[in-house]
Amino acid sequence: MNKKRAIALAAATLVAGLVIGNMASAFAARSAEAPRSNQTQTQAACEGTGARIGPMMRDAGGRLSDVVASLTGLSADDVATKRADGESIADVGASAGVSSDEIVTAALEVRTAALDEMVAAGSITQEQADVMIDRMTDRLAERVTSTDTSANGCGNGGGRGFGGGRGQGSGACGACPNAQ
Repeated sequence: MNKKRAIALAAATLVAGLVIGNMASAFAARSAEAPRSNQTQTQAACEGTGARIGPMMRDAGGRLSDVVASLTGLSADDVATKRADGESIADVGASAGVSSDEIVTAALEVRTAALDEMVAAGSITQEQADVMIDRMTDRLAERVTSTDTSANGCGNGGGRGFGGGRGQGSGACGACPNAQ
């Protein structure tokens, strides 16, 4: 009986060693990765923050659908219905007399305030927040006119995107072609 316990203990130790070794290797490989050629060190540092920032932006009312609902007086369900019917965020806003520029400005205000809170809490640096705002500015201007309502994201996994591994960037940073 003691021999069986010794074998089981040895097997468990080997498995634990393999798991810990793989985790350490994965961490070291990701830490040593150079940023992609079209990124600065700060932009590369923004990756990985999307899993924490995305839900916070949603909770802060920073989604385009929430912003346009707030500006137009429509309910979030009304905006969702119009989007499902093929209207862009700009179309929904225009039907209530709100320009796409006003929508983008309002969305950036909400998102900037949320990022300012993260900087104050020490969760991200001001430099990271600045990079995210720059990316969001570009992406929001594009997304406001899009009629695409798919959920194909490309963050660092854990979401509804393709792949589940290291994607092209964080949705919250705005690098993802489908980030909203």
